[in-house]
Amino acid sequence: MLRKALMIKAMTLLMLGFSSAVAADARAALESYFSEVENLEGDFEQIVRDEDGQVIEESQGTMAIQRPNRFDWVYEAPYAQRIVADGERLWIHDKDLQQVTVRPLQDTLGTGPALLLSGDLAGLEEQFSIEVADDGWVILNPRDDEWEVDGVRLRMGDGVPAEVVVEDGLGQKNQLLLHNVRTNASLDDNRFRFEPDDDMDVIEQGESRP
Repeated sequence: MLRKALMIKAMTLLMLGFSSAVAADARAALESYFSEVENLEGDFEQIVRDEDGQVIEESQGTMAIQRPNRFDWVYEAPYAQRIVADGERLWIHDKDLQQVTVRPLQDTLGTGPALLLSGDLAGLEEQFSIEVADDGWVILNPRDDEWEVDGVRLRMGDGVPAEVVVEDGLGQKNQLLLHNVRTNASLDDNRFRFEPDDDMDVIEQGESRP
């Protein structure tokens, strides 16, 4: 009986040690990503679920991130849309409507996976309290109660974010999966600029920027 109890205790300690190691590795991977990865590009899959867990939208496309605060997010299906952050402004181009919405990037920081991943660790810690669960998921809880985000979960894989789940105040969950990710490649700066065509309807929101 004593031998069995000792075995259970040893296994429990082993599992606790394993969980702590997993959490430490996840935190180290997150810090390494923000300190060593200047840019990344690849494919993405995005799944939005309602409060009951039912899928209400699925999309996929290609993405590129160049820190600080620049990214190019191209939705290819089920509809064509491009979202570009140039470091100062956020451009949302609906190709079917030939419509572009532009707003100051500062008005949208902290509200979506692309914005979270294109910033820096100091900014992330300023906006969120960061915890690491025993299973290796990084838990981000917003410090500002007025945000329309209840929480963010982040899973690292091979030194880069592999999955991000954002839960809004209405119970919806936005799950982002990154695939075929390449880091620190030579990216053209023009990729992170957006120049509206003359036939596009441009809608300015928020404080105008030069």
